[in-house]
Parts: sequence; C-alpha cells; structure tokens
Amino acid sequence: MSPEGWVSLVPVTVLLGAVIATRRSLESLVIAIAVGFMLKSGLSFFPSMLDTVYGVMQDPTIGFVILLCSVMGAFVAVLDRSGGTRGFGDWVSSRVSTRRGVLLGTWLMSLFIFIDDFLISLTLGICMTPSADRFKVPREMTAYVVNSSAAPVASLVPISAWAVFIAALLEKYMNLPAGQGLAFFVRTIPFNFYAWFAFFMVPLVISGIVPALGPMKKAEERVLRTGELAPPGSDLIAMRKSSDFANEVPNARARNLVLPLLVLIAGTMGFEVNLFKGGVAALCFCCIYYRYQGIMRVARFTETCLKGISNMLFPMVFTTLAFTFNQVNQDLGLIPFIIGKATPLLSPALFPLVIFVILGLVAFLVGISWSLYLIAFPLVIPLAQALGANLVLAVAATVAAGTMGQHCCFYSDGTILVSASTGCDNIRHALTQLPYAMIAASMACAAFLVAGFLSI
Repeated sequence: MSPEGWVSLVPVTVLLGAVIATRRSLESLVIAIAVGFMLKSGLSFFPSMLDTVYGVMQDPTIGFVILLCSVMGAFVAVLDRSGGTRGFGDWVSSRVSTRRGVLLGTWLMSLFIFIDDFLISLTLGICMTPSADRFKVPREMTAYVVNSSAAPVASLVPISAWAVFIAALLEKYMNLPAGQGLAFFVRTIPFNFYAWFAFFMVPLVISGIVPALGPMKKAEERVLRTGELAPPGSDLIAMRKSSDFANEVPNARARNLVLPLLVLIAGTMGFEVNLFKGGVAALCFCCIYYRYQGIMRVARFTETCLKGISNMLFPMVFTTLAFTFNQVNQDLGLIPFIIGKATPLLSPALFPLVIFVILGLVAFLVGISWSLYLIAFPLVIPLAQALGANLVLAVAATVAAGTMGQHCCFYSDGTILVSASTGCDNIRHALTQLPYAMIAASMACAAFLVAGFLSI
C-alpha cells in the first residue's frame, strides 16, 4: 500500500469533519484546500496553492461559470425590479391553490427545459421560488424539487448538453465513429438508475407518500413555528436579497418575467446550448422591453444589473474554491487510487455496482460530474473490457455516479446554482435532500446488482 495513495483521502476527510463541526461551507473548503496543498507541496504550499488558484481562474470552465453567475444575477435583479417576478407569482396563485400544485408544476416544468441542468436550475428557481413562498413552502423543499429535476433530467435526455459531452468522450475512449457515441449513450439511458429514481422520487415526496424525513421535517417545523421560509445564512448565497426592489412596481405583470425567460431559453438553444450567451440575449431584450414600457431607464437598468452581479459574489467565490479543491484532489490522485483499491472486488457481474458506489462516493465527496467523466472513462472502459463486463452497464454506472455527485454534493456547481436561485443555504439544502438522494442511491445499487448478474 502506497502511503501517498492513502494521503489522497485526507483533504475530503478534513472537509467533511470541518463542515460537520462548524456548519460553515466556505471556511471548511478553504481549510481542506490548504491541507491538500500542504500534503502536495510541503512547506511551500502557500505559493503552490495561489498558483493553482490563478490557474483555475484561467480555466475556460470556471470562466464560463463566473460569467454565467454574473449574467444570471443581473437577469434576476432586473426581473424583480420590473415587477415580473411578483406578477408571475400573482398569476400562479390565481390558478394554483395548493403547495402541492406549485411543487408538482415546478417538477413538470423541467421536462420542457431539459436541454441543460444549469438552465433548469436557474429557470425553475427564478420562476417558482416566489410562488412556493406564498404557500409557505420551506426553501429547502423548493431547492430539493428544483435540484432533483435538474441533473437527473439532463443526464437522461439524448439531446441535452450532458448527452453531447458524454457522447464525445465515448467516441474518444472507445474509438467509435462520429455519431456513434450518441447512439451508445442512448443505450445507457434505461440503466441510469440513479437519475430515474431521483427524479421520480420527487412527486412521492411532494404528495407525502414519502414523508418529510430528518432535516426536511425540521425545516417544515421551523416554518410552522416561526414563519421563516429560508434557513439561517441563506441571504449570503441568494440571488435575490430579501430587501431588493420590494414592491417597486405597482402594476406588476407576469409577461415581464415570461417573455424574458422565453428569450433566455430560445437564446440558449440558438447559441448551441450556451446559457451565458442566452442570458446576455435575454438581458438585451429586457433593456429594450422595459424601456419601451417606461419601467426602467437605461441608467436604472445598469444600476440594477450591477446590484444583481454583486449578489452573486459568494457563489462565484465558492465555485472557484470548489474547482481548486477538485484540482488538488486530482493532483493527489484520489480517483485512480480509489479505483485501484476497488479492482480486487471487481467481477463481470459486480462491476456496474462497484463502479457506481466508488465513483458515486468520489463524486459526492469531491463535487464533480463532467470532470469525473474526463478522469473515469479512460479507467473504467478498458477495465470493463478486460474483465468482460457489460460495457453499456459500466458506462451507465459512471454516468449515474456523476449525476449523483452533481445532485448531492453541497459544493458542486449545480448545488450552488440551485441554492442561489432558490435562496437556500447550500449546506442546509444538501442535508435536507440527502435522505431522499440516499434512498434513490440505494435503489440504484440494487438495480445495478440485479442488472449486472442478468448481463453475464
């Protein structure tokens, strides 16, 4: 056993311990990053850590996330200031008379904007959180419904951004002809058990068939006892602050939210599933449309955009730190080490189950999904071929593991965006949805076990 290999587990252990002890996500992440770089670079850890942060800031992915956060923060702010959010809430309230109806509507809306999990997270959070608030739904429940309708849906649809990315990796690592990667991905969809179970768990929770469990039950009790919809600390991460632009427009109109959102969705699809470009197009539309109505002059529009961008500072900083943490874990060889230790447990029948459990745990601890695929597919595919395991099931288990990481981890970029759009502290959101996610994960384990034995 290589001591260097076992050392790779230390940063995630420190992170979990710090979060449990302090319930503070940002500070815990900084401590875990520092420990990781101490293990990697020794006494020179500080300059090494800063160099990595600098490198992370130049990464196209983190650049995209920062730009996306800025644009969407501005977008939410102008929607609120135009009165569109309040108008849409009034419209929903006039047609839906129960909290169950609002939450089921939120869940079903994801099926119409399936193209990207970020688009689902932001659109549903922006639209439906104010309406859910009117029915005294805890923000934790709203965030759970939105998050469980995001990555699970995007990883199941063959024309989503996830499908395109995974298909490209399959063509590369399986030497498939152009276009055959997507065909292979389609074959894995029925076996992405975690995504199916996580998505269809939502209506069971909404209807009460699966009751409020643990932290979610406490959240419901808090709302009944105090009327506080958001858990403590939520204002720090929220896109919209409680004091922003309250009741500034006397005649609020639902169309001032609906039309910009339609432009956002159409622009995102028109720009090859680029949510940043779609967001810029929607902002340009808002500037012209609101000026035409006399709601906002250009100076006020600019001021509102800047206010919205400032509201997204915490999510941007947190996401940068999460990418830095992911990088130090890669440098320490966490994923290859864990897969290497699991190799003696592998057999053709058990391969899908073991891969899902191992990679799902890593994705949950490290907060990665697409990055997991970049690291794992070059290891999983040849290993499955060497063992004679079912390759479709092996790829499906890897995709399911990444879906679980994006869905469950309290500092994944998906969780951060859901927390920001719904105004719910990310740790409380992660803890309240964890029991339901673990039920879905347990069911997925059983399904992978059965499918693995049936495939040999």
